[in-house]
Amino acid sequence: MNINIENLDKKKIDLSNPDITDLELILAHKDGVESAIDILLTRYKSYIFNLSYRFMHNHEDAMDLMQESLIRIYRGLKNYEERNYFKGWVYRIINNTAINMYKRASNRESPYMEKLEMLDDNRYNSENGYERTYLKEKIYEASAKLKGKQRDVFLLRYYEDHSYTEIGKILKISSDSAKSNYFYALKKMQLLMEKERGML
Repeated sequence: MNINIENLDKKKIDLSNPDITDLELILAHKDGVESAIDILLTRYKSYIFNLSYRFMHNHEDAMDLMQESLIRIYRGLKNYEERNYFKGWVYRIINNTAINMYKRASNRESPYMEKLEMLDDNRYNSENGYERTYLKEKIYEASAKLKGKQRDVFLLRYYEDHSYTEIGKILKISSDSAKSNYFYALKKMQLLMEKERGML
């Protein structure tokens, strides 16, 4: 159902209400309520960082991507009109910003190819823990080699646990197309992992 913003009384928006919607916060921000943007971006801070890390594969570049994306989100809100799915709009900004960062850094190795650091924690203290972590890292490395829609769908489905319907809304594709791209992404990753296993 589309919401007619002309029918919303922005003066009656209660920013202390935990159920306040993204659209209401955006409208309050456009109406000059400065704290509304803080609430909105705080709500999506973890989501933005997690996606940034999935794209960049290291903390430093992820923070750079997050900061640049937040700036673009803030600047873009004045023209925001997609009233149904704010998260999809945010995802596309992060995706496009990541692409621009890769282009600027084309003269150095892509962060996608960087290996995960071996953190000094309890993940390797047992055989099962090692195997689980090893598998996660192989999946992570294989997903870094995906391109386009297959990469986007895999990130949203595997790491963010979105439904195919939600993925379709975010990427502006059908749920069937999202499901198909996820299937082909898994097949491609399987081939990549089998190829690497054969080289050992």
